[in-house]
Amino acid sequence: MGFSPPLAGNSDALPTSMPFNLLRLLLGATAVALLCVTVPHLAQAESLAIVVNDKNPLVSLRPIDLASMYRGEELHWPHGGRIKLVNRETASLERAQFYRQVLNAKPDQRFYVLNTPIAVQSLIRRSDEAVLRFVAAIEGAIGYVRLSQVNPSVKVVLIIDDPSTQ
Repeated sequence: MGFSPPLAGNSDALPTSMPFNLLRLLLGATAVALLCVTVPHLAQAESLAIVVNDKNPLVSLRPIDLASMYRGEELHWPHGGRIKLVNRETASLERAQFYRQVLNAKPDQRFYVLNTPIAVQSLIRRSDEAVLRFVAAIEGAIGYVRLSQVNPSVKVVLIIDDPSTQ
């Protein structure tokens, strides 16, 4: 049976019958479990909704066309007007899922306008709510959010399925 050193300055030291490393492991596992319960979207991926402004005449979008937009191969909507891309921050789970499933790329991958050295420009938003607000306000905007966060202020033109259900 192993012994653990008492915690410095703690008169209510933990029982020495439990090895210190096991205690650390249990505390770590508990912290991860609590994080997944309190922040459910960290626990698993969710389907993504591709959203556009509700005034956009587009009814649906093919994944290949979406990828062309975010890769800088397509800069204008079929009905005219500049496409305004909205992205999530590089470290977000939503961006990782979007880049992996739609662009077949890592979330920090940079794309360049076709046949130019000009980087594709996108606006970065830190939350689904911020993406939805921007897309609702700007006619040429397109972005992605978790499907469960969609509201009537935008139009869904494509759903990227949760990878765990494929």
